[in-house]
Amino acid sequence: MDVLEAMRTQRSVKRFKPDPVSDHDIRTILTAATWAPNGHNAQPWEFIVVKDAELKKRLADLYREGLQFLLDHPLRQGRTEVDERTFEKTMIRKSVYLRDHLEKSPVLIVVAMNLDKHNLPRYGVLKAIRTEAVYTSIMPCVQNLMLAARDLGLGTCLTTALNILEEDAKIALGMPEETQIIALIPLGYPADDFKPVTRIPAAEFTHWDGWQGRDD
Repeated sequence: MDVLEAMRTQRSVKRFKPDPVSDHDIRTILTAATWAPNGHNAQPWEFIVVKDAELKKRLADLYREGLQFLLDHPLRQGRTEVDERTFEKTMIRKSVYLRDHLEKSPVLIVVAMNLDKHNLPRYGVLKAIRTEAVYTSIMPCVQNLMLAARDLGLGTCLTTALNILEEDAKIALGMPEETQIIALIPLGYPADDFKPVTRIPAAEFTHWDGWQGRDD
């Protein structure tokens, strides 16, 4: 599949068929994830593949609690201006569906970063940016993972609500102290067909030679 076409049709999938995903495809997707650019070539990513029904249920329960916290947060309730082109109401409705059915996803992939794998200083002035630097090395890996899944006809959704209860999730997964959860990604064959995404034109966000410069 052409990479631009994969990007154009890489919707966030929140409804999955019950069909299993092969371990071969999972390994292919995770290998592609490791091809991502990252700072100092430290490769600080960690992947936890969850197929066990009981463990998926435990993570789903934590995810539900985290998402509800986000939906109930006063800052969200106080928002008054929302661009209708972002389809926020539709996204929230679909997120609620995923919340209620997360454990039915064939596979859950927890993407984490390992701070011990990065060679930035732990002390001094660079300590403040250490976590941020490792985090920015993980996100390209997440995008590679999702694009590789799309190429194989598999759907994904980048979610971060589990991070709200990260310590509980780390205990459930047996993760060591030096790791930090970045994302929970459900993986499976989509219940609906892939369709092109709808986005606000890039020109509205683009500034040329300074903030005031526009693409006329």
